[in-house]
Amino acid sequence: MTASVERLTDRLARVPQVFRDRRAVQLDAVVADLFRDRATRRLGPDEVARFAAAGATGARARHLDLVLIATWLLHDPAFGDAPADALVGLLGDRLAALAGAVVPRLFVEDAERREELVRTCLAALARLPDGETPAVAEDRLAVLDSVRRKALLREAREREGAREAERQRRKAELERLRQQEEEERRQAARTTHED
Repeated sequence: MTASVERLTDRLARVPQVFRDRRAVQLDAVVADLFRDRATRRLGPDEVARFAAAGATGARARHLDLVLIATWLLHDPAFGDAPADALVGLLGDRLAALAGAVVPRLFVEDAERREELVRTCLAALARLPDGETPAVAEDRLAVLDSVRRKALLREAREREGAREAERQRRKAELERLRQQEEEERRQAARTTHED
């Protein structure tokens, strides 16, 4: 099944305000409705409980904010008969990672982030964007992938930190050797002077 990225990003740009304020809805009920309407099965009580938003703060609150935005997108007919387990994985781990990398409101306000969320949802639910091969769709998502970009930046900072630590270690070692040579010269000079 294929889907129009342009149409879906337009849908995401027009998300109603109620889908941008987690405190205005009962999120677990919204997620349960999504599964009833679009998934291959309904959520069980334990699965629904994962999306209870009461008292959520920090990273969990950002994740649930993004889940709410995504439910608006995922109610589109392009996501009909979504494999329930894949949808649970998308709303759970994948959106938690995305919300950890990008402020959720940007998935509505920023064109590239909208496209990223659309492509993330399509890929997670095995939907192919209209007119794209699997390789093209995968490459485009890789270009937009905020989680991957954040990981690459973190790795680059860690490598730079390790290089800087090595430079400092070498500098300290050279200073130690210089001081050692200086001390040896002083000792040699004292020995020569005493003779």
